[in-house]
Amino acid sequence: MILAVEFFSAKDGSESAKADGLSLHSAYNPKSEAERFVQNLEADFIPSCVVLIEGALGYCAPYVRKRFPNAKVGVIRFSKDFSGSDRLFDFSLPLESRAALSERLFDILGEEKLFQSLFFEWPPSAKIWPEQTKETWLQIKAAMEKAKSVLATREYFGKRWLKNKILFFTKIRRAAAIDKISRPVLICASGPSLEDAIPSIKKNREKLFVCALSSSIGVLERFKIEPDACMSADGGYWAKKHLEILEKDFFKSPLILSSEGACPSPLFEKKFVVPLCYDDDIFSKELFDELGIKYLPGKRNGTVSGSALELFLEISSGPIFFCGLDLQSGLKNNHARPNALDNENDSKDFRLRPKALRAAKGSFKNPSLEIYADWFSNKSLGGKKVYRIRGAESFKRSLGQIKDISVEDFERELQDAKYGKEKPAFFMKTRELAADEERGKIVKKFFFERAKSENFREELFPADSILERRASGQDEKDKRKKIMEEKTKKLFSELFKDEDYGSVL
Repeated sequence: MILAVEFFSAKDGSESAKADGLSLHSAYNPKSEAERFVQNLEADFIPSCVVLIEGALGYCAPYVRKRFPNAKVGVIRFSKDFSGSDRLFDFSLPLESRAALSERLFDILGEEKLFQSLFFEWPPSAKIWPEQTKETWLQIKAAMEKAKSVLATREYFGKRWLKNKILFFTKIRRAAAIDKISRPVLICASGPSLEDAIPSIKKNREKLFVCALSSSIGVLERFKIEPDACMSADGGYWAKKHLEILEKDFFKSPLILSSEGACPSPLFEKKFVVPLCYDDDIFSKELFDELGIKYLPGKRNGTVSGSALELFLEISSGPIFFCGLDLQSGLKNNHARPNALDNENDSKDFRLRPKALRAAKGSFKNPSLEIYADWFSNKSLGGKKVYRIRGAESFKRSLGQIKDISVEDFERELQDAKYGKEKPAFFMKTRELAADEERGKIVKKFFFERAKSENFREELFPADSILERRASGQDEKDKRKKIMEEKTKKLFSELFKDEDYGSVL
C-alpha cells in the first residue's frame, strides 16, 4: 500500500515528515532525536557496515558515521519520497519483489561483511510500514542463511584446496608456458550439443586452437580429436575423475591446471602442466615466485567454462568459439558421452534405481545452470567476438554478447576470416623442477610460516575468523584465535603426517 508522505518544517527550522498522518521525525528537533537514538543502539561488536531500515530523511546517517567511523552506512527504502536523502548513505536498496533484497544485500556486502553488519529499523517507519518491515527482516535472514552456507562451503573446500595446492607444488615436475594465440580458439564443454559439432571440428581441426575442458576429454578421445590443451580448474572430486583418462596417455597435449585444482598424482610425472593462478590466491602467487615457476593469471569462476573464457579473452587475439555450452535442463542427456560422471553412475544402477530414474531427475530445473547462464549473459567481451555453436536443437536462452551460430555459420566464419598461421605447438618447456623430496620441504616450510598469518586463518576458517573480528573483548579474541590454531595443527597433522608443525604455530 502506497502511503501519502507529507513534508513540513520542524520548530528548529529543519525538514520533517509524516506518512498517513503519522510522524516520521520529531516536530521540534529531528537531528537531536536521531542522535539520541543512534547513541542508544546496542552493539556488542564493531560493525563493518550499518544498515538502516527505512531511514526516512536520513538524520541518523551522520551520527552512525560518528559512532562507527570505519563502517559503511546503507539504507533499505520503502518509499521513493525519501530518495533525496540517499546521498547521505553509501548505498540505498529498495524493498522490491520477494527475494530481490536478499540477493542485493549479498551482492553488495558478501558473506563476511553480512556477519559483521548491524541492521536496525527506524521505529517510526516500522510503525507506519509494519508489513514491509517484517518482509525486510525476512530478507535479511535469507541473506544471512546464504552467507552461512557460503562460509561453510568455503571452509570445506578451503581445506580441500590447501591439500590440492600442497600436492600441486610438491609434485609438478614439468612446467610449461603458453604464448599468445592468434588463431581461432575452440573451447569444448560437455553439453550434448558437443556431439553434433564433432564432424565440423574434425574437418576444421588444423585451423583451430582446441581447448578441451576436463569433462569433454572423454568425448574428444572417443572421436580421436587431439586438443592443443586440456584445462581443469575445479578442486572437487569429479574434476579429478574427469582427468583420470589422461593417465592412459590418450593425449600428448599439456594440461592447464589451477594450483588448487584436483588432479591425479601420476599426471604430474607424465604431463606438461601450464600453471594457472587465480587473482585472489595470494599464497599460490607467493609460492610460484619462491619456486621460480611461471603461471597464467586466472579469474575465479563458478564453472571452468567461465574461467576458460576469461583466460582466452586475455591471451588470444582471434575469435573464440564454444561448443557443448548448453547450460540448460530438461535435455534427454545431460552430457555428451562418454562422461566420467555417467560412467561412475552407470555401474551403480540396479532394478530399484535404474538409469531412467537418474535421467528423469536430470530433466528438472537446475539452479546452478541458471546461475552460470546468467554470468555468461552479463559478461562484457570488450569488443571481442565470442560464439556458441548450436547443435541439432536451438538453445532455450541466449547468452548476452555471446552470439549463437549454427555449425554451417561456424565453418563459414573460419573460411571467410584470415587468422594467424603459427605452428600447432604453442607450449615450451620452461624448466625441470627439483625432486619431490627437496621441493616438498620448501612447500611445507612455506605453509607452516603462512599458517601464523591472519590471511591464512581467513581462508581456511572464515567463520571463526569473523567471530574473532566480531569479539568485543581481548579474552574472546584470544579464545577464537586459539581455536583456529588447534584446527590448523590438526589439519597439518593430517596433510603432512608428522608432528613438527607445532613448533611454528
